[in-house]
Order: sequence, then C-alpha cells, then structure tokens
Amino acid sequence: MTEHLLPDPNETPEDVASLYSWANLHGGKYRDFSASRAQMREKSRQRMEQAIEEERLRVYQGSEAYQAAEAARAAEEARQRELAAQQAAQRAAHETAQLVAQERARQAAEYAAQQAAEQAQAAQLAAQQARAAQLAAQQAQAAQQSAWQPPQQDRYSAPSSFRQPAAPAVPLQEEAYAHERAPWLAADLPENTGRPAWLMPEHPESSGQPALPPSPEDTLQGSRDRLVSRWFALRSIFEDNVPAQSAPTPTAARAPVLAIFSLAGGVGKTSLVATLGRVLSARGERVLLVDTAAYGLLPFFFGARDQRPGLLRTFSPPAASGDAPIQMVTLDPETLGPETATGEALTAEIQKHARGVSRVIVDLATASGATTRRVMRLFPQVLVPLVPDMCSVVSVSSIDAFFDHNNGGTGKPALPHYVLNQFDPSLPLHLDVREVLREQLGDRLLPFAMRHAPTVSEALAEGMTVVDYAPNSAVTEDYASLAGWVKNLSAPASTSFRGVRWSER
Repeated sequence: MTEHLLPDPNETPEDVASLYSWANLHGGKYRDFSASRAQMREKSRQRMEQAIEEERLRVYQGSEAYQAAEAARAAEEARQRELAAQQAAQRAAHETAQLVAQERARQAAEYAAQQAAEQAQAAQLAAQQARAAQLAAQQAQAAQQSAWQPPQQDRYSAPSSFRQPAAPAVPLQEEAYAHERAPWLAADLPENTGRPAWLMPEHPESSGQPALPPSPEDTLQGSRDRLVSRWFALRSIFEDNVPAQSAPTPTAARAPVLAIFSLAGGVGKTSLVATLGRVLSARGERVLLVDTAAYGLLPFFFGARDQRPGLLRTFSPPAASGDAPIQMVTLDPETLGPETATGEALTAEIQKHARGVSRVIVDLATASGATTRRVMRLFPQVLVPLVPDMCSVVSVSSIDAFFDHNNGGTGKPALPHYVLNQFDPSLPLHLDVREVLREQLGDRLLPFAMRHAPTVSEALAEGMTVVDYAPNSAVTEDYASLAGWVKNLSAPASTSFRGVRWSER
C-alpha cells in the first residue's frame, strides 16, 4: 500500500487556505502580508532610487565643490606667490640699499684715507721745504757775513802801473739787493769785495798760493773791452757806432694737449671732440683735432664727405664769421711703427702737425691701451666722458689704475678728469649715478654735465656740430661751459717775446 505522508503539523503550509487552517489550529490569526510585501518592495525600490539620486547629487555637488576648492586653492597659491615675490623684491631692495650704503661708506673711508695721506704728504713736503728754507737762510747768512768781512792786505802788492783805482764805497743795502736779484752769480763772486760780479775780473780758483800781480786784462782798459764784448747796452758808452744785430725770433710755446679717452663705445667721445673744438674755434683758438681711429666720423662734423687718413685738412668757417679755422688729421697708429720704437712716430706726427696751433685735442681710439700709452708721452690732460649708468661707475677704478700706471714717464700720477655726457636730470638713476661719481671722484668730476639732446645726432646727420645746428639749445650752453673749463685748465699756446729787444725802425 502506498503510504500517504501526513504533513507536519508544525510546518507552515504553502497555500492561503492551509495557512488559515494552520493559524486556527495553533490559535492564531492569519494575516495576508502580500500587499505589505509589495508596499515594502516599492518603498525599498523608492528608497534605492532616492539613495541613487542622492548619491548622484552628492557626487555632482562634490565635483562642484572640488572645482571650487581647486579654484580657491589656485587663487590662494597665486596670492602666496605674489606675496612671496613682493617680499623678495623688498628684501632685494633692502639688500641693494645696504650694499650701496656699504659701498658709499667704503668709498668715503677710502677718500678720507686718501685725503689724510695727501695731507700727511703735504705736511711732510712742507716740513722738508721749511728745513730747506732754513738751511738756505743759514747759508745765505753765513755767506753774507763772510762776504762783508773787511779786506785784508795781501803780502804781495801789485806794481803801481797795474793798480786799479779804488772802488767807491757801496752801501750795504744795495749790494744785498744785488745778491738777492742774481743768486746764480754768487758762486762766481770773489771773497772780500764790494763790487757787482759783472764789474769784477775773472780770477782763477784759489789754490792756497799767494795771489799773483794782476794781468793787463784786469786793468781798466781790460774791463772796458770785456764789457763791450759782453753787454749790448754798455757799448754805447765806449763806442759811437754800435753795429745793429738782428733780434732773436720769437718762440712759440708748445701747444697744450687734451686727450679724450673712453673705455667703451657709445659715450659720445667723437661728438664731444668735434663740438669742443668748434667752441674753442669760436673763441679764437686755432685747434688741431687728431683722430687716432683710421676711419672715424670726426671729419663729417665739419661738412666733409670722405675720410682721408694721414692728410692734414683745414676746415674754415663761413666768410662772415670771425672764428678761427680748425685743422684735422687722422693718424693710424698701426701704420706708424711699433710702440717701443726709440723715435715714436705717432707723437712725432702729432708734434709736426701741431706747429702754429693753439691747442691739440686727440680723439683716442676706444679702449686702445697702446695708442693711449703713446699719446701719454706728450703729457696731455685727459678727459673721460661717461654716461650715467652702472658700467661707468664700475669702470672708473680701472681707468684710474691704467692712467696711474701709464703716466708718460713723469713719475707723477696723471689721473684723468671725468664729465657726464647724455645726462637727463629727470631720471632718478642719472641723479643717483652722479652722486656716486661725486663721492668717488671728488673734484675730478666736472661740476656740470652734458645734457642729453637728440639734436646732437641730428646735427651730425646734417654734417655739422650742434653749435651750428642748434646754437640756442641747452646742450650748446653745456659745451660753452666745457670750453671755459678747458681754457682754465691750460691756457692756449701763444708766441713768447721774452728776450726780444726793441728796435727803432
């Protein structure tokens, strides 16, 4: 038989009827939760969708916040960088100010030490001069005392035929004046005499032996002959007809030399040479301009159309002008032999062309030590134009060291003078550079500056200097001041009439 398996009374039935029966059997009440389960599932689905939407919104909101945070962080970093840059700039400015202050203090200390050394040298020189003057005064006093001792009688008297008439008494004051007026004749004066040296016969040096009788030349006739042969004006006393003699030719003094030097190009050296020569020409000086660059621009400032190295050229002003002509020569040192030659050819050429001129201005080739050393043999005054920048401040010590070492063989320092060129007083840097150079150079920096003016370049393009192109401009006044300083520094050469006798014609 087939056994029928009875359901377990404790097992929950599957269908609803069984569930009701099972619930009644166990004393319970069956409740249908299918709708509740459907609601729960719907709620769960809604909650899931809501959670997904919230997650999506959170992610979206998170991305915007991230972008905002990134933007804020970038802005903060930019602000921090800007603040750091400002702080670095402030530190750099502070350090620069400290360095400038330290440099100024060092320069002031060096200048004070130099002044102290110069004062010490001056005091030592003054002491030496005082000692020399004291020694000279003692020697003069001893010589005067020995010269004015009463004459002693020689053991040997001259025969009566050779005796000279007694000299008249000469006052003490007159003889003292004669000795002071001609000190170079003191060594030739015989002892124990009261007569001037040019009236006394020449005696041989004393050898300690008794004096011999005077020769016929020591007589009055001998003195007369000697005076006639020596002094021109005294001949008229003894002779009726004095033969006329030609007067000596007046001699011209050597023209002073001004050398313009620069360590770098672009400082306006050539325009300064040309314009300075033009201003001096307007003041009546006959100037020789020497260009040591083989193909420089110096001739073009005076209307030239070409360059002629080695040829002496003369540029004349307009006919109605009273200015002196300007001479110019371009010399190439490379073609004039080596620097170490015994007869240095460059200086010889300059001296040859400088005959008859009032002043020589040399445009030295830029940064050419060999050419500068050769020109220094002429013992020139040196002027260095500077532009107001850092390069000029740094190069001053090197320029001074070069000229201190190459002084032309005089043994004395030949430090140059400096002038600021292309100066603009409206720029703070130019003003600061001028103050630094004043502290560094002192009186060797000219008290005026050549102002910046575009008319200088325009004048060169027109073939003239700025003095002719813009005579009423401010830079023309600056060049007038420079010309006045040059004339005060060294007077122009002029003809000397010392030793020239007047004559009746």
